[in-house]
Amino acid sequence: MKALILTSHTGHGHVSLAQALSDRLTPDYTVDIVDPQSDLICSHYRLVSRHAQWLWGAEFRLIDTPRRSAFAHKVFTRLFAGSIRETLERSRPDVVITTHPLLTVAVMDAMNERGLRCPLILMFADPGRLHHSWLTERRAAVTFAPTADTYRQALDAGFHADRLHLTGWPVRRQFHEVDHRNRPSTLVRLGLDPDRFTVLLQGGGEGAAKFARIARRLLAVPALQVLVAAGTNQSLPHGLGGLDRVRVVPFTNEFAKIMNAADVVMGKAGPNTLFEAATLAKPFIATSYIPGQEQPNLRFIDRNGLGWIALQAREQLAILSRLASDADARRAATEAAGMFSARNEVAARNLRYFIDSALSHA
Repeated sequence: MKALILTSHTGHGHVSLAQALSDRLTPDYTVDIVDPQSDLICSHYRLVSRHAQWLWGAEFRLIDTPRRSAFAHKVFTRLFAGSIRETLERSRPDVVITTHPLLTVAVMDAMNERGLRCPLILMFADPGRLHHSWLTERRAAVTFAPTADTYRQALDAGFHADRLHLTGWPVRRQFHEVDHRNRPSTLVRLGLDPDRFTVLLQGGGEGAAKFARIARRLLAVPALQVLVAAGTNQSLPHGLGGLDRVRVVPFTNEFAKIMNAADVVMGKAGPNTLFEAATLAKPFIATSYIPGQEQPNLRFIDRNGLGWIALQAREQLAILSRLASDADARRAATEAAGMFSARNEVAARNLRYFIDSALSHA
């Protein structure tokens, strides 16, 4: 069987979600993960998410109505229909899964135009409030809602209950398979103290200068040390080189091992990071968010006991000081994250069944 997972490189979240779905399918399925959009879309996102988040928030809100999102889908279809058709013809899939809201209407239209009989599956990529662009395409064979909130929103928007499933949020296999006993050896390999309270600072895409300031500020808590996940931000190591108790980690395909070495994860409130941290029973401190897109995730963190919202430096230092000195507080936060993850995984185990079932009824 061949699965085509359509995603977007506008941030790493959609790609991580696609990889998590791929992990659920392999080795029984051959999987293609493809972004059929122009590089200009990714470049625009990278620019505004780093340097003009207010503009991204304005764009997000502008099309967040039924009528405007329908118009956005029409424009997107006109721009990328050719690329989507080429992707479908090249892959020749038995099932198509999409993790991006604008890769829904255009994909369904292209499949119908080409006479493809294989099922289209939508995987909502938001845990809290759904953008209206997710709610426009209702012809898909199956739709996966990762949380009870998104399931209710889809039902209210007119999605058929028999083709809508509450599936939990799939997390990449490496986060399930990491050996927690390797935490000390990972810290030693990175030149850090395995017995010291460790913070993983996540979100190198926010910009080197801002990220370096945050890392330096955390050193005001003498009991902690900092792992900085630089991602693809190549300038970040230069801003933090030589600092005691700080280690910059470049992009790695084995990020679960790095996150496992931390006691707490801290950074931008992206949904994949939230669920990956919870899978490792790591509490999360949200220090920023992309306006519009990630703002509902703050309520999701608070409501599900995944950690804390600390947008100001004083709040961040207060939380970290308490966690570094209070083993009971650390234990309670870890247990809450682990319990949430266990509930999520119970639902996520059904993903493969629902995909296989959609294929059998195609």
